[in-house]
Amino acid sequence: MSLPEISIKRPVFATVVLVALVLLGAVNYGKMSVDEMPDTALPYVSVSITYEGAQPDQVESQVTRKVEEAVGEARGVKHIESISKEGESEVNVEFNFGVDPAGAAQEVRDKISGVRGRTA
Repeated sequence: MSLPEISIKRPVFATVVLVALVLLGAVNYGKMSVDEMPDTALPYVSVSITYEGAQPDQVESQVTRKVEEAVGEARGVKHIESISKEGESEVNVEFNFGVDPAGAAQEVRDKISGVRGRTA
């Protein structure tokens, strides 16, 4: 006998089995520990730099590219995206999954401090 045949011939039995499975799942869901659900924070760092009075092309060449090059050397960089506006540069860095967010932020700070103060 197959499952559809049993369900048609004995609908009460099929209903009892289904309810038992749902109750078993609900009880065990409550017993799951927090360790089974890991913290999945994606390491993402944003760097904003203000360069008052500069045109977007100046910001791009004098600030954004240097920051991108410095940050690109950091371990675990997955993607770098930047926006250069009048007097402002924003560089967003996405790291690979599994990289420590605090360590990634510290490494970006170290790379930025190495670029700070350089002239074009």
